[in-house]
Amino acid sequence: MGLPTVYAIIGGKLDSFKPLTKLYRAVAEKAGHKLSTMPIATHSWGWLSDDKEKAVKEYFYPTKLLVDTISQEREQWSGMTYEQYLDGIGDDGVIFVGDAETVANKIIKLMDTLRLKRFYLHLPIVSMPHEDVLRAIEIYGKEVVPRVKEHFEKKEKLNNFSIKWKVR
Repeated sequence: MGLPTVYAIIGGKLDSFKPLTKLYRAVAEKAGHKLSTMPIATHSWGWLSDDKEKAVKEYFYPTKLLVDTISQEREQWSGMTYEQYLDGIGDDGVIFVGDAETVANKIIKLMDTLRLKRFYLHLPIVSMPHEDVLRAIEIYGKEVVPRVKEHFEKKEKLNNFSIKWKVR
């Protein structure tokens, strides 16, 4: 122990991961580690496009293929339906699909809820057209990451805000 961790979150609901991060912090604290030196990060699947609906439509089939393949190796998994996909990319799901605003807001929600220090987005690189992958990377780097950073910089400033009173 004593090392930071990264959880691969590839399905489920956001709130279902709270106990995992809570346990990690409790065990680290009990073992005498400073939580400030043991950040938690997550890694999730996602896809970006300039158009949210386009991203939703484009990403279903590659995701279904991947989940269906994994489900053949894992007894507890089943193939993915479109309804399950929509649930996974919905507000409480942990698949990050949409335009820059949608994905940034969802990352912020995840990081706030689980008290994360980092987030890694796994983009498909083989199952999508190369030009679209390059555009998704560009959107992530130029639009999503700055929005997320700005949110946490503002939050940090608010958390560090204090008023000093002078008594006369």
